[in-house]
Amino acid sequence: MEKLNNQKIYIVAGEPSGDILGDKLIKTLQKKLNSPIFNGVGGERMQSNNFISLFEMSDISIFGIFPVLKKLFFLVNKINDVVNDIIQKKPNIIILIDSPDFNHRVAKKVKRHLPDVPIVCYVAPTVWAWRQGRAKKMSKYFDHLLSVIPFEVNFFKKYGLKTTYIGHPFIETVKKIDDTNFKKKYDLHDSKTIIFLPGSRKSEIDRHSPIMYQAIKYLKEKDFKLNILIAAGKKQLNQMRVYFPDVEIITNDNEKYSLFKNSDFACAASGTVSLELGLTDTPTIVIYKMDKITWFFVSKMVKVKFVSLVNLILERESSKELLQDRYTKENLINELNKLLLNEKIQKKQIEDLKEFNTIMNKDIDDPSENATRIIKKILES
Repeated sequence: MEKLNNQKIYIVAGEPSGDILGDKLIKTLQKKLNSPIFNGVGGERMQSNNFISLFEMSDISIFGIFPVLKKLFFLVNKINDVVNDIIQKKPNIIILIDSPDFNHRVAKKVKRHLPDVPIVCYVAPTVWAWRQGRAKKMSKYFDHLLSVIPFEVNFFKKYGLKTTYIGHPFIETVKKIDDTNFKKKYDLHDSKTIIFLPGSRKSEIDRHSPIMYQAIKYLKEKDFKLNILIAAGKKQLNQMRVYFPDVEIITNDNEKYSLFKNSDFACAASGTVSLELGLTDTPTIVIYKMDKITWFFVSKMVKVKFVSLVNLILERESSKELLQDRYTKENLINELNKLLLNEKIQKKQIEDLKEFNTIMNKDIDDPSENATRIIKKILES
């Protein structure tokens, strides 16, 4: 079948991880379609592909109940702006990447106005963890779900939402990592390497960094002889330098992934990055701390034992989790000592990560190609 011509594709991403997924998807769609036209909301990566963003993605990258409440009217206006833009442009397909609190409201409103335009959800919300009633509602305004977690397929299908596991896009990134000169550039040959990742949102960095830096000072004072590095986005660099003034910070995305691959250990905020570290076989301590109001509500509603996707997929605690009040300087140092000094714990995590990678990679070659194939099929139908 010939390539489809001049398809209008509307994509919305609301945070940095979604911008990465959108970037890869756009690049693959451009190869498979003739002169596709991209509009929506996206960050720097998506905008580098002739993608026209309605406004800056950072405007809607807000996390936590209290921060959202403070900007509630602003966010409602942004939702309406996106909905009106979609109605005006009448795209052939709408792809909403992650950011469920924003994107699902967009989908619900658009479906009422443009019922015949297919709407694809790319990355499922964690309804299997909390607010499970959302799964049934999603089937009313989404036509297809592109899942990046294997166990989600059976969960969503029972609620009537057509779901396909396409593989996590980082799988293809891992295969393409070129780290030929990376160790030489950062002189990582003689000692083991540990990477600290406090998060991508400003609020996460503010909450997680002070304790991380205290742990780094401890590792240096006790002469662990480690290469210690931080990975951050370019926009977070100035904020990171405040918290980590004497630590090497890597902001180049390609180098960041080379760092993942070449790290022996990690301490990372829960989220996409913990899964990425799992896919590069990096033993990790997972941390997370929310504002107290958000934690109060979330802790009452959560239906799962773990927050780390590695642990959830393995159905056991392989990566140690330090959450909320358990995330303290003393606890983090204690867990770092265990991970860095106990070879039995290290070996067990590495064995677990091999099992995790077997599950994640089963029947998967190129996730973005898989996503594009489904989108193309929807456009042709």
